[in-house]
Amino acid sequence: MSSPFHQAEEAREISEVNVVPLADVSLVLLIILLVLSPMMTQSMLKVKTAAKQERLESEDLTPPEPQKPAEVVLVVALGPTGLVVGNQFFSDTDRFAIFMRQELARRTDRKVFLAPGPEIAHGMVVRTLELIKSCGAESVALVQTIAEDEDGEIPASQATASPG
Repeated sequence: MSSPFHQAEEAREISEVNVVPLADVSLVLLIILLVLSPMMTQSMLKVKTAAKQERLESEDLTPPEPQKPAEVVLVVALGPTGLVVGNQFFSDTDRFAIFMRQELARRTDRKVFLAPGPEIAHGMVVRTLELIKSCGAESVALVQTIAEDEDGEIPASQATASPG
């Protein structure tokens, strides 16, 4: 009983790869690439105009003024016995505030780094931050002072800081 709707030729497998969908996708991607590439290169290129070049040539070329050496960042170390700035030690916060006002007044860069020790209480760190800010610092940042050993690990004596 053979059915008129069933033919033996339809049951065979097709062993060839259909490349038409692959070609369609490739052509669409190629068109997108061709359309977008001129837009990307125009936004990336910085072209000097002729008017700008003429203005540079017409200006009197004078040698630039020598720049001052960059100021060293002001680092304040906070320890259990007091504050250290450079090679000066302050056990009294009033003397430290006077020094900081004078130091920050003469500087152009008024950024200060505060390096509290691991045994310093959070309250003391916050009070010192506020004191430095009130002395005229533009910004105050906390920096880590725990030294790592040769293997890149924190020594156990420094890693266990007592809260408090």
